[in-house]
Amino acid sequence: MFSRKPNIVGACIFRERKKAGLSQETLAEQLHVTRQTISNWESGRSLPDIESLKALAQALNVPIERLIYDQQAVQTKQAPDPLFSAIFQDLRRDFALDIWCRRLGIFVLVWGLFSGISAASGAVQTGENSVGFGFDWSSAFSVWYTAVIRGSLLLGISKILNLLKNQEP
Repeated sequence: MFSRKPNIVGACIFRERKKAGLSQETLAEQLHVTRQTISNWESGRSLPDIESLKALAQALNVPIERLIYDQQAVQTKQAPDPLFSAIFQDLRRDFALDIWCRRLGIFVLVWGLFSGISAASGAVQTGENSVGFGFDWSSAFSVWYTAVIRGSLLLGISKILNLLKNQEP
């Protein structure tokens, strides 16, 4: 069974049209085509010819390359792998790894705080026949510093993933 190739050109036309603040009708009037033609280009049912791409680029005030390739490919001057782009977009949309890393990081920090208190607290002998409550700071710090390092790493990874997710495709 064939999987449909991602419509990079249509997605780029749609993105640039939205950035320019134009409706399909307004853009169609500028290009002397119908609104359905613009819709077909954006949805991937058809592709614009070379002259239409040139007119689109002028109307949207962008280089033609930006309409043909995605933004990253224009910056690196090479065409992206369409399969990789589609998979990456699905992962960014469907899998909220940044949220899980943030929650796990907060959990590790809170768990470490309570574990450090628990590990350092206890009964100590205060006299010959007496027992009291004591707190061993070195035991607490040995748990706390590992929790702070691990929790901070998870929160940092969460922030990086969140920035990548919100980046323009």
